[in-house]
Amino acid sequence: MVISSLVLTLSPVPEQRSLALASLASDPRIEIGQAVRDRLPVVAEAATAAEGVALCDAMAEHAGVVRVDVVAIDFGEDA
Repeated sequence: MVISSLVLTLSPVPEQRSLALASLASDPRIEIGQAVRDRLPVVAEAATAAEGVALCDAMAEHAGVVRVDVVAIDFGEDA
């Protein structure tokens, strides 16, 4: 299991921001924290490192997500 700690920068446009939050909240692999201005802390789980990369790439392509910054990655014992 690969656990990624991320900070997403959200769009200042309210409609895009709402779309991003709804999409992220609907994904069971993602836990979202409390947004601070345009920054949103996120924890993402993936089975492998490759799946983690794909998940980060998918988040970066969401309407309303401007940037994805990786804070930390825990590859666990199985990765």
